Amino acid sequence: MLGNMKKATSDKWDRRYFGLARRVSQWSKDPKAKVGAVLLNRQGWPIALGYNGFPSRIEDDIEKLADAELKNQMVVHAEENALIGAGTRARGGTIYVYGKPICPRCAVSIIQAGVTRVAAIQPDPRKNPDSDTHRTGVLSLKLFKEAKIKFSPLDPAILQPKRRKAKKSRMRTK
Repeated sequence: MLGNMKKATSDKWDRRYFGLARRVSQWSKDPKAKVGAVLLNRQGWPIALGYNGFPSRIEDDIEKLADAELKNQMVVHAEENALIGAGTRARGGTIYVYGKPICPRCAVSIIQAGVTRVAAIQPDPRKNPDSDTHRTGVLSLKLFKEAKIKFSPLDPAILQPKRRKAKKSRMRTK
């Protein structure tokens, strides 16, 4: 029974922090990619948030955002922003990422920062054959496995509100 209670509590907090990562992703000004990250310390407290965007003091102008090659060279990924904000406090923590599977560039930074658990979208190149992110996300999973970092796949569907059963009316009709 206690094991089930721990699992239900863990699932509840996964939904909450994954939902917070979704909210943070909306802060990105990138019209094509909205990614958010929430980083928890080893005690499970949120210590940093991140979203994909240009570095601070770099203008988010439409021309830069429209030029995919330039944008991809300049953008700071959500995971990187959270890790930079947390500094050494990331060691032993958990990162939640919403929006896209984690790319190898970010996987390497997560490993180097000492994060011990990653909760994010599972890359699936078979379902998303045209997605570079899903294709390269498979490498990220291999890196996490080799570095002994726990990967917890989260489906964005867990953030959909649960339907409540309609209560029976107590009013009597004549």
